[in-house]
Amino acid sequence: MRASHGLGAAAAGMLALAAGDLRAQDAGKTVWDGIYTAAQAERGQAVYGQNCANCHGQQLAGTGEAKPLAGPEFLSSWSGLTMADLFDRTRTTMPMDRPATLSRDAYADVLAYVLKFNGFPAGGNELARRSETLATIRIEAQRPAAAADATGAGVLAAAHEAAPPNTEPNPYAADTGFFKMPVGRTMGSSSAVGVDSRGHIWIAERCGANNCAGSTLDPVMEFDAKGNFIKAFGAGLLLFPHGMFIDAKDHIWLTDGHSEPGKGAQVFEFDSTGKVLRTLGTAGVSAEGPDTFAEPNAVVVARDGTIFVADGHTPAKGPARIVKFDATGKFLKQWGVRGAAPGQLEVPHTLALDTRGRLFVGDRWNNRISIFDQDGKFLETWSQFGRPSGIYIDRNDVLYVADSESREPQGYGYHPGWKRGIRIGSAKTGAVSAYIPDTEPNPDKGATSGAEGIWVDGKGVIYGAQVLQKSVVRYTRK
Repeated sequence: MRASHGLGAAAAGMLALAAGDLRAQDAGKTVWDGIYTAAQAERGQAVYGQNCANCHGQQLAGTGEAKPLAGPEFLSSWSGLTMADLFDRTRTTMPMDRPATLSRDAYADVLAYVLKFNGFPAGGNELARRSETLATIRIEAQRPAAAADATGAGVLAAAHEAAPPNTEPNPYAADTGFFKMPVGRTMGSSSAVGVDSRGHIWIAERCGANNCAGSTLDPVMEFDAKGNFIKAFGAGLLLFPHGMFIDAKDHIWLTDGHSEPGKGAQVFEFDSTGKVLRTLGTAGVSAEGPDTFAEPNAVVVARDGTIFVADGHTPAKGPARIVKFDATGKFLKQWGVRGAAPGQLEVPHTLALDTRGRLFVGDRWNNRISIFDQDGKFLETWSQFGRPSGIYIDRNDVLYVADSESREPQGYGYHPGWKRGIRIGSAKTGAVSAYIPDTEPNPDKGATSGAEGIWVDGKGVIYGAQVLQKSVVRYTRK
């Protein structure tokens, strides 16, 4: 089943029947109303494995020319159409080498599995086999507020998820020249910024470029609360400083996302003098294991000293996991299966803990935040904060999310309708209250721009670390 004959393109969906738009307008149910059963999805998984997986992959992510059947690209292509459009297109074009050869029951079962994989809930009745019935069911990529669960947080989060993106007010002013670099140095790309208990700002920049390989510069820099340079350290230790966390002892934790023989793919803990207190991972060994990381993205430390590391920066390659260590650095467990279904991950890029101890994971490739308890139990998913590259949660559970990748064109960063910038809201309810737009005039031309790393000091001042613009911007209330 290749792309031109499969499910992925919106244009293909439009070809199903000219009456599709009218059916969508008249649809009385949505895919959030429990339109299939768990048993039907289980049958559909078996049919999919026999007839579809060769083209579209075991994780429905698409292979080669075959478009994905799960995730943001698939959902945005079909949102607003009906299940009849999807069913008819599937039945008349798939499998590619023998279309329309399966029974109607088999096609319905496969679509039940696709719905389950995309996170739509099961119900008490099986998905219908007749187009006339399916025409009354509308495909909605985002959960309508009325279909949210009855908890206050769920209703509020769903309501804001359905609200138009990029429309919240911007109550912040940006200062792009706040930090005074030492003589002879310019800021390189950065996704790592943090503020300690004294109000000093720490930045790990990539040695004036976007990589520290071969450089003799100190990448970890300390500035006072007025932006004056104090000191730097770390020359020769880091290849690609990526994620930063500052703990209650003012220890600076950094992930190194690249590796070469004898260096990289580690997590470092420094004290404020630059002394290495410990490392996690094995220097120069890029692999998934209890004592190794493939591409460590982020680290966060809980109040009791428990350490969480997000591992896996490349989509469809290597792990997509969260690794948990105790306060001594002993490996405890890991979780994370690559995919787009609820609780699955693809590029877990950033981590934060709220005051309840819930772990917020920036599930970047899936354009969402996935929330877990500290033992890896999946709790819920939020998509209303954009495509998360960086997350920070303050002591009042104000949630700050940096979106540095959303793009309109299909391909990398595909997230139509969403613009890059910083979104601010509540980690309790999921409500989004403010939006700071990215200043890049043409963000669709590149993979990243604007803040990727983010931290907020005790006075509510935001610091956004930028890769493309090679700067750290300070945002204060107007």
